[in-house]
Amino acid sequence: MCANKGNRWALRGAALVALLSTLVVAGHADERTADQVKAGFVLNFSKYTEWPQAERGSELLICGLGSQSLSGNLELLAARQVDGRDIRVLAPVASADLHRCQVLFIAASEQQQISPVLRDLARGPVLTVSDAPDFTRHGGMIGMKLRGGRVRFDINRVAARDAGLHLSSQLLKLADEVLQ
Repeated sequence: MCANKGNRWALRGAALVALLSTLVVAGHADERTADQVKAGFVLNFSKYTEWPQAERGSELLICGLGSQSLSGNLELLAARQVDGRDIRVLAPVASADLHRCQVLFIAASEQQQISPVLRDLARGPVLTVSDAPDFTRHGGMIGMKLRGGRVRFDINRVAARDAGLHLSSQLLKLADEVLQ
């Protein structure tokens, strides 16, 4: 790894730690507030993921599976950028368009679709994220959860690696559990 790339990851890692440590959901906060925080996490997960060269383009397509992915907060990411790439959001996403996504958030309400969707996307370079229980144990890459009033997450590193994605070491350090 070149020094420049290492410095970039180190700076990003420090920023990620600072940001994620401040994203707290109040104990009595409504679901909408938690969904705003989760949408911020989806944005940051994409910042700390590297896609294969063939998947790098001028835009980053973040998709949401579910009628109101994160209470509509996923759509707010469309005004942002990741590594100079404009974010475009497609939510809800049609099954036929899943392979076009670089990031796919699967709402917990779509839990019955998780296994078929993950099978369909197997080994494709799509970062899969969900707030469904035990998502990483079912083959998803990043599973979010509320613990102690905070949004926390687990990572299935094997699923990410099999898809050709590289998750930064800083992101792995912040996870509650990393399935190797």
